[in-house]
Amino acid sequence: MDEPDATVLEFVDNGYSGTHFERPAVQELLELVRTGNVNCIVVKDFSRFGRNMIEAGYFLQMVFPLFRTRFISVSDAYDSIEHEGDTGGLEVAFKLLVHEQYSRDLSIKIKTSRQVRARRGESISKNCAFGYRKGSNGRLEIDEEAARIVKLIFSLASEGKSLAEIAEQLYKEGCPTPTVYGNRKRRIMQDACYNNVWHKSVIRKMLTDEQYIGTYTADKSEGFLVGSSYRKTKPENTWVKIPNYHPAIIGAELFQAVREVIDKRGEPLRKRKLGTSERYAAGRNSPLKGKVFCGSCNHAMTLSITKNAAFHCQFTRAAPDTACHRLKFSEADLSDMILDIIRRQQVLNSSDNGNMKVLRSHPEQEYEHLISKCRNEKQRLYERFVCGEISAEEHNSAKALQDKEIERLNQGCSALKKAAVARKTDKQSRELIDAAFRENTLTHDLVDLLVDRVNIFPDDRITVIWKIPEFNSDKLEDMNYA
Repeated sequence: MDEPDATVLEFVDNGYSGTHFERPAVQELLELVRTGNVNCIVVKDFSRFGRNMIEAGYFLQMVFPLFRTRFISVSDAYDSIEHEGDTGGLEVAFKLLVHEQYSRDLSIKIKTSRQVRARRGESISKNCAFGYRKGSNGRLEIDEEAARIVKLIFSLASEGKSLAEIAEQLYKEGCPTPTVYGNRKRRIMQDACYNNVWHKSVIRKMLTDEQYIGTYTADKSEGFLVGSSYRKTKPENTWVKIPNYHPAIIGAELFQAVREVIDKRGEPLRKRKLGTSERYAAGRNSPLKGKVFCGSCNHAMTLSITKNAAFHCQFTRAAPDTACHRLKFSEADLSDMILDIIRRQQVLNSSDNGNMKVLRSHPEQEYEHLISKCRNEKQRLYERFVCGEISAEEHNSAKALQDKEIERLNQGCSALKKAAVARKTDKQSRELIDAAFRENTLTHDLVDLLVDRVNIFPDDRITVIWKIPEFNSDKLEDMNYA
């Protein structure tokens, strides 16, 4: 006997809480159910599907029977085909409730356990502070090779060196950054061009880290969202700190002296209310800010808040032998260049197409009306099948025709909606370009609409990646400043 054709799919949502159904794989599964492409769902137990009693019960009792989708829970000995016309009884409801309460209780226990381990000094991350490594006893021990660099940083800081000067000295001596050092230990291949380029923010963080004087610190951050790797830092007064817990790399007196120097210098320049930054505050509002990148090292360029504002490549500021060392480009010149390119593109559009294109509206509403009719027909077919007016073969055959027609209508409606968005974007771009020309300046709205990224290269070559394909046409090749 030939086995029926079937496709087996597996849906996994690792890292997401089962207490809600806003999980990527589950949403994909439910969308397939809605389109009638799932005959049977098999799970280990109810908790693998969801740990929310109300939502899980809704899908088991309402959604899956409506779309004729069989649901099997192996460990719970549950098969929906054996419960047609009922809800599964008190046993199913009780199991769903138990799974929901268990999830809440488990979450509290895990958080409490982590806090207790942190207070005992047993919570040691595998990503230890630079200069340390996790020993065989589970506690921090000194990594002599990396500790040498830490001592050098504190020594230079105690001599009154600024963060920029320390970064330059580390680059000259070929000291690897913490990321590069860790990758070498793990034998991860990487581009060696920028291995020793240090950032001032990294150095500053190390100079203020109490772990280097032997203080154990933990519970410094908490999860921001379930399933996300992003964590937010908690207030320092809530951290767990245990003095003299592990070997110190830096003496307490040296650490305190360096900390006083850093605190005396105050906040970073971008946060100070100095005369220069207040005087030229308009430079902060450049529409190109965040869109300009170094074409050599591929890092975002920083906009200086000065009278002659310019984009600077700060990444290689401490590396004088790199191609993009001290690379900068005037913000005013760059804005004028991009505005000129947009103006030339507008001229090309006018010569090619005359005045504004007039595109007639497409009947998207007609498509949506037809799709609604097909779905209603599918519902009537199911009702007739349940009432015994038509057989299963007749129902499946008619349903397949309706599904095919809905798919065709959806494709047509999607194409029309894309065309409508393109028309709206085209009209919006013309309005923004006209406004920019009247004011003779580049605006935030115009840049957000047209410009995706600007790359600046050491040889003063500039390339612009546009969001609209027409701006990347061959006709602009001789006009572009690339």
